[in-house]
Amino acid sequence: MPTVLFHTKNESKRAQIFDLCRDLHFAARALAHTEAGRTVGALAGLSAEASPAEKVPAGYELPEVLIFSGGAGEALDVFLAAYRQAAIEPIALKAVVTPHNAAWSVRALVEELQKERAAMLLYRQKNS
Repeated sequence: MPTVLFHTKNESKRAQIFDLCRDLHFAARALAHTEAGRTVGALAGLSAEASPAEKVPAGYELPEVLIFSGGAGEALDVFLAAYRQAAIEPIALKAVVTPHNAAWSVRALVEELQKERAAMLLYRQKNS
C-alpha cells in the first residue's frame, strides 16, 4: 500500500492530506519534529531502525515535506494529481523513498531536498 509521510504545521492542510490519502486508500503518517532523527525507511515501515535515531540539533524545526513510499510511478502520479485537484496548498519539498535514501534520517533527506531545490532555483534564475 502506498504510504505518505508528511509534516506541516497547518492543521487544515494536515486534515486535507489525511482525507486525500483515505480517499485514495493510501496510508498516511504525520511526522513530528521529534522524529526528524529517525530513518525514512523505518518511518515508512520498510525496515527496522538499525541504530538509535540521529541526534537532531536543539531547536531544529522540520519544514513542510511530503515523502512517498511504495507509491512511485502511477500511484505517485495519481496522488499528485488528486492533491492539485483538491486545491491543497503546495508543499515544496517532496521525495520518494529509495534503497539509497531509506537509511537516511528525515533531517538528512530534508537537507538534501533543500540543497537540490536551491540549486534548481539558482539554475532557473541564471537561465531566465
